[in-house]
Amino acid sequence: MTNFFDGLIALMVAFFVNAMVLLVLRRRLPPEDAFFLARIYLWTLGLRYVLALFLNIQSTDSAFAATFWGDSGTYDANGHLLSLVWRGEAVVRPWRLGVSGYGFTYFVAGVYYIFGRNQLLIQLLNGTIGALSIVFIYMIGKELFDTEVARWAARFMAFFPQMLFWSCAMYKDPAIILCLAVCIHSILKLRTAFSLGRMLVFLSASFALMTLRFYVFYFMAFATLGTFVFAQRRRLVAQVLSWTVFLGVFVAAFSFAVNDENLAQQTAFFDLEKVQISRLDLAQSASSGFGRGADVSTPAGALATLPTGLLYLMLAPFPWAVSGIRQILVLPEMLVWYALIPYLLRGLAYTLRWRFRAALPILVFTAALTVAYALFQGNVGTAYRQRTQITMFYFIFIGVGLTLRHRRAESLTRAAALPARPALKTDPLIKV
Repeated sequence: MTNFFDGLIALMVAFFVNAMVLLVLRRRLPPEDAFFLARIYLWTLGLRYVLALFLNIQSTDSAFAATFWGDSGTYDANGHLLSLVWRGEAVVRPWRLGVSGYGFTYFVAGVYYIFGRNQLLIQLLNGTIGALSIVFIYMIGKELFDTEVARWAARFMAFFPQMLFWSCAMYKDPAIILCLAVCIHSILKLRTAFSLGRMLVFLSASFALMTLRFYVFYFMAFATLGTFVFAQRRRLVAQVLSWTVFLGVFVAAFSFAVNDENLAQQTAFFDLEKVQISRLDLAQSASSGFGRGADVSTPAGALATLPTGLLYLMLAPFPWAVSGIRQILVLPEMLVWYALIPYLLRGLAYTLRWRFRAALPILVFTAALTVAYALFQGNVGTAYRQRTQITMFYFIFIGVGLTLRHRRAESLTRAAALPARPALKTDPLIKV
């Protein structure tokens, strides 16, 4: 638990950071967008900060910490130890600084090095990171569709419990979500006009993602490099030139950032036999494991396991099988999620028909990561947690489905008051 003085420091730093964010939003965005985002940003900060304070106070209770504090204690201890090494006050480095996940430990250590060991400050900064991801999801939704879709996606990002909770403790999930949103937004901008500054933003977010969860970085790289040329809206010569520059800069940065040893260790994780070992460990290590008899070590076994994995990834925990306080708490959220699935399917169908080329990076990334998690995950708890990395983009498609329903109701009302006209096959999201 953070003491009173450190708590004041945490609040002061958070106030300054968030004031700067709101100032940038006001200066860089159109007034209508800035007003909406500033309002939802403050609401989501308030919710996350209140919950962060509650978690911080209760973290000294061992039973509570085991249920809700989770990895926070590990990041706190390792970050504190690393900050002491940097200060010359310790000689033993944290042992969990391996091939993946070390980025957040360095982030915690950097904050502790400057401000001292202050758990609440990390929690508040995590809340800010979570709130920032809402801004980028809004901009992605508006870039691909329109303002109404963007607002629906922003609301879901702000108030959906799974997005809310992981931003309140010392977890790396908010940073992963922000990096993903920044990468996709950068790609959508780069497809219309190549910019070195935008490219640097993309590279920074990409390699930060590698330090947080390396295999998600590879899926993002695959989606980016595989769809960049098809998603552009320029002439052939400009496409080839920008693609060549993009690929050259990306490969050069990747070669500089990742040495041969780390690359060998990371690519080994994509071997199906190693995936099977990890999946079996997840399935057997907790009471919420599933698919203990599944075997994904061969392509045939992976295909056979995929339907069950998708079912658990997208729909678990099931209301009729909840057990434990954590699953009971997420039950209302799951019922809302079930109600939104028809809108998700409708939004995906619309996107595939009308905006396929524009949305290709998101479609490829979410499809690839969804399949990967369906094969890799064997535990309901971890599946629920890591689902946030794909539902953040599904919220955009849900927004499309809800907007289509609203537009259809408007068109029916308008049609009832006007003479009948021949139906035209036009994009239903475009107002006429």
